[in-house]
Parts: sequence; structure tokens; C-alpha cells
Amino acid sequence: MLEMHIVMSGVLRQVLLIGLLSIVVFSAACTSLKTQPAEAELPESKGMTLDENLLYELLAAEFAGNTGDLEAAADFYRQAAEQSDDSRIAARAAYIALYGKQYEQTLSLLERWRELEPENQDIDRIYAISYLHLHRPLDALPYVQAVLVQHDGSNQQKAMAVKHLLSDDIEAKDSLDLLAALNQKQTDNPQMLILQAKFSAQLEQYEQSIELLDRVLEIDASLVDVYLIKARIYQAQGKRDEAKAVIMQVLEDHPDNLSLRMQYAHMLVEDKDYEGARAQYFLLQEKQPDNVEILLNLALLYIETDQLDESAELLDRLIVLDQKTDIAHYYLGRIAQSKEQHTAAIAHYVKVKNGAYVFEAKLRIASLFARLDRVDEGIEQLDILIEETENWEDRVRIYLVQGEIFRSHQRYQDAFDMYNRALSHNPEDINLLYARALIAEKVDRVDIAESDLLKVLSMEPNNSDALNALGYTLADKTKRYQEAREYIQKAIELVPDDPAIMDSLGWVNYRLGELQEALKWLSMAFENLVDAEIAAHYGEVLWQANQRDKAREIWQKGQAVDAKHPVLVETLKRFKP
Repeated sequence: MLEMHIVMSGVLRQVLLIGLLSIVVFSAACTSLKTQPAEAELPESKGMTLDENLLYELLAAEFAGNTGDLEAAADFYRQAAEQSDDSRIAARAAYIALYGKQYEQTLSLLERWRELEPENQDIDRIYAISYLHLHRPLDALPYVQAVLVQHDGSNQQKAMAVKHLLSDDIEAKDSLDLLAALNQKQTDNPQMLILQAKFSAQLEQYEQSIELLDRVLEIDASLVDVYLIKARIYQAQGKRDEAKAVIMQVLEDHPDNLSLRMQYAHMLVEDKDYEGARAQYFLLQEKQPDNVEILLNLALLYIETDQLDESAELLDRLIVLDQKTDIAHYYLGRIAQSKEQHTAAIAHYVKVKNGAYVFEAKLRIASLFARLDRVDEGIEQLDILIEETENWEDRVRIYLVQGEIFRSHQRYQDAFDMYNRALSHNPEDINLLYARALIAEKVDRVDIAESDLLKVLSMEPNNSDALNALGYTLADKTKRYQEAREYIQKAIELVPDDPAIMDSLGWVNYRLGELQEALKWLSMAFENLVDAEIAAHYGEVLWQANQRDKAREIWQKGQAVDAKHPVLVETLKRFKP
């Protein structure tokens, strides 16, 4: 508890002003505790007098509350409420107990408050909230009903009043139980049934939720938004055809409902029915040619279908309208980047100033600087971004982009040193360990590559990328070929159609002298992915198998993909085809 000694009137005034309610206003009535009588009646205090004990409890409560000791504050106010007949003290005591999550004590204080002020309508609301927090929804029911009796608004407003009682920190099951009991008592409010249906869906009681929504439509079939809710519930169940059927059904009767048509278009996009989605967006655009949501969604659909010029036209329109300019510039940057227009892409990315795409734009700017041979400038930009970024997952992404920039410019030692610094902040990060392992092999630190990959596998034994990388490293940099094949074999069992793992399996068989088995896997890998490194390996094995014309053909195809790939360059240098 709190000990205090009040000496000066200035301290008293300061403390009393802290209170959230104007329970005690002493500036005019008291100038000094030393000169005032033991009891001082407050202005408009409903007859309350402040004896020394009551004054102590009030001041102690305020001090405790302002030091964050809500339990002590509630206890002092409880004692004050027992001594005083002023309802404001009981009300403040109840609010503090509620805020301090002392719900049983809140109920007790509410009894005192109601005794002093029976007509106060806030009391029923706080009763309901307290019982809900105590997981007693049926005890909360009569108080929720009393709140609704006091509320003379529409069905929608009454449902919103109940929704406000069901805050996020109240368990969904308790909210659902309350709504079920409430709707048994009153069955004529469709908005309350909708609220119950939403909580049912939240708890994955989908069939019950659909039944409730069907009851709503029986009461009032004009509530078109209910169809949207039904469609979303079907989507949550994976019943996409049923979801679309619901929207199509209501669109026949309400063809001008843009929300429904937009939802239907979204569903078609998710199902990759791009032609159908485009048709819906065209209909929407005819109705509202400058609707920014329609313009944006159609622009993104065009990107998905590789209609980049059409998308750029719509994104430019958004910029002219001065709407969603950040996202428009971001995607215009993406379009320019896909066309290898790096400077134009940067010009768009730097205009992304707000929103979710700022981070992505900065990452892309740095990568494009590197593509323009401004590597150090790109790395510097990323160093600045790291300092601005608190979220660890985002920082890891920055480190990985830096590593990729260094790797693509064959600055392997710089990448290795950077990953060492990054891992000093979190030595257990799997993504950084894996990335460092790949670079460690490039700087002849096979020991670190093996150690990092084994650490990854200790945390994720079925990590196929780590299994493959470890197997390939051992096959390429050591003579531990049998051990290497065991790791790669486990990886191929986990991901049978991965061309990178097929390549590794072919390479380790080549190292073991099993040329036919090597050719089998390397041909499969190259068939699945025309890649410069796979071409280097496949061509080498073909050459050694005296299929030299085919080897040259494969190497040429690899050069067409990436003539500067270091593995391919080194292979061609050795064989001089």
C-alpha cells in the first residue's frame, strides 16, 4: 500500500487535478490542509464531506494510479466508496477496477454504485463487460438486454452497440454464447443474427454460420451484403464454386451492385480465370470509369497476364487522378524493371514515399544500382535501410539482397564478411546460415559451409535445400562422395522434381565415376530447367562420355542463358571445346 504525507496546498491541488472525474475540486475550498477544518464539504458534492480518512483514501488512490499501481488504486477507491455516499467515487472505483482487470472487484463496486445512483445507464454496460471477461456470458445476458432497452436506435445501431461490448480481448466463444442466448430471446433483429454468424465463422463453425445467414435472408432478402458474407464463408471452407455461385445468383437480381461484382471479379482472379475477371472489371469500369479501386485492380490483372502497356496506362491514370500514387509508382517501377529499363524503374521507385511498398521499393532501388554497376552505391543504400529497419525478418531480407549483389559481382569475400556481421546479431537465423554456407564454399571455407548447413539441418532435418547444398558441396569440394550422395538422395526423396537437386545427384554420380547414372539425372535436370550451371555439368559429363557434339550444343544453350556464369566459364576454359 501507499504511505504519504501531504504538507502543502500546492501538492494537494496538483494531485486533485490528476483525477479523471471531477470528484474533488478543492482549489476554491481548500488553501492549506494546516488551516482547514478536519471536514471540508465539496462544491456540488451531493452532501459528501471529506474527513481525514476519506481524503487520505482519495489522494492515495490517485497517487497509486499515477504510478501505475492499479491494484492499490482500486483498493483505496474501494475503501473510499465504502465511506462515502457520493456516487462519483463509487463510479471511479468501478472504472479503475475494470481498467485494472479486477473483474470480481468491479462487480462488487458496481453494486455500491447502483445503490447510490440506480438510474445510471453505464452500470449495465460495465456489468456486461465484467461478466464477459470472467467467461460468464449468460450472466452478462440480462445486462446486455438492459443496454439494448436503453438504446432506441435501429437494428443496425443495436447490433453495433453489442459489438462494441464484445471487444477483441473477450474470447470469441464467450461472445458467440452471449449472442446465441440473446438471439433466442429476440429473433427479429437480422443484424444481430449476422453478428452471431460472423463469430460462428471465426470459430470455424461454418455450417451454423450459413444457417444463421439463411435465417437472415428469410427475414429480409434485400440485405445483399449477407450474400457477400456467405461467399466468404464458402471461400474459407475451400468451396470456391459455391462461393461464386452465391455471387452470380445475386448479381442476376442486382446487376448494378458494384461491391458484389468486385467481389466476384476477385474470386475469378484467385481462380486464375483472368478472362472472366477482366470481363467483370470492364463492366465495373463502364459504370465508374475513374473508380480508383477498379483501375488499380484491372492494372494488377494486366500485369498478371503480361499486358504491361495496358497496365501502365491505367497506373498513369491513377497518378493523374492523384490517387494511390505510391502503389502506382511501385508497379510502374516493376514494369520498367521487367523491360530492363533500370533508370526509369529507379525514377518510379524513389517516388514511393508512403505505405506498404516503401520497403520493397528501396530494396529494388539498391538492386538496380548494382545492375547499373553502381554496386557500392547500392550496398550503401541497403546499409542505410538496415539502420532504419527494426523488424528482424525485414533486416534479414536486406542482408540477403546485399549478399546477392556481392555474389552476382563475384565479390564473395565481401558477401562472406557481411554475413558474418549479420549473424553476430542472431547466430541461429536459418536463412543467414544457409546464405553464408553457399558463400563460404566460394571462399574455400568448406569447414564453415559444412558447419552452417549441419546447424540448419539440426533445426530443420527435412530442409531439402540444405540437404542438397551440403551434398553438392561435399561432392564438389571434397572426396566424401558417398556421404554427399546420401544427403542428396534424401533431398530428392523430399522434392523429386527439383532440377537443382537432380543436377547435384548427377554431379555426385559423375564424381563417383558412374557416367550413365550421372547422364540420366543431368539430362532430366536440364530438361526441367535450362540453366548455365546445369549446362556446365551436363556438358562436362557428355564430353567425358565421348558425346562431344552434344556437349557443345548443351554448353551453347547454357551460354545463351548466362554466358558469364562462373561455373560455365571455368568449365569451358578447362575443356576448350
